[in-house]
Amino acid sequence: MADYAVILAAAGKSSRFRDKHYKKPFAPLANKAVWLHSAEKFLARKDVRQVLIAVAEDDLQWFQEKFAANLMILGVDVIRGGRTRAETVSRALAHVTESVDFIAVHDAARPCLAEVWIDELFSAAVEHGAVIPAIPVTETLKRVDKDHRVLETVSREGLWRAQTPQVFRADWLKEAHAQ
Repeated sequence: MADYAVILAAAGKSSRFRDKHYKKPFAPLANKAVWLHSAEKFLARKDVRQVLIAVAEDDLQWFQEKFAANLMILGVDVIRGGRTRAETVSRALAHVTESVDFIAVHDAARPCLAEVWIDELFSAAVEHGAVIPAIPVTETLKRVDKDHRVLETVSREGLWRAQTPQVFRADWLKEAHAQ
């Protein structure tokens, strides 16, 4: 059985969420923060050896104080996130234990994740080395100019919406981020 580490990305700005009190991963949902629902999906698994959450530097102290008990009981490592998703993942990779075979990167604000999906993604990662769940684009896409005038309808053919968790062989992901 392969061993996994999970990086929960929670360093974004949550600009589309429009809640003046919370960023999306920290908002309450069914009496606990959204990120906790996401974390628990992975912490319940025997093949997950480590869960890390990457939080924006501006939120770090607040997060560690607010969720101190959860972090201690669950054993979740808190990492200072970066300005971009790639920088956040790179910083978290430096803290991933060397003993894992695969690393999953998941958006902490996406708690609706079925155990069977994780099973399927982890199995596909073992078979192929990496897997990214995706959904075909069904919306109509328009290309516009700088004044927002529609120039054309863009074909959806071959376009997919990437989802999380994205799972990679640990050595592949570390090598990719080192470049």
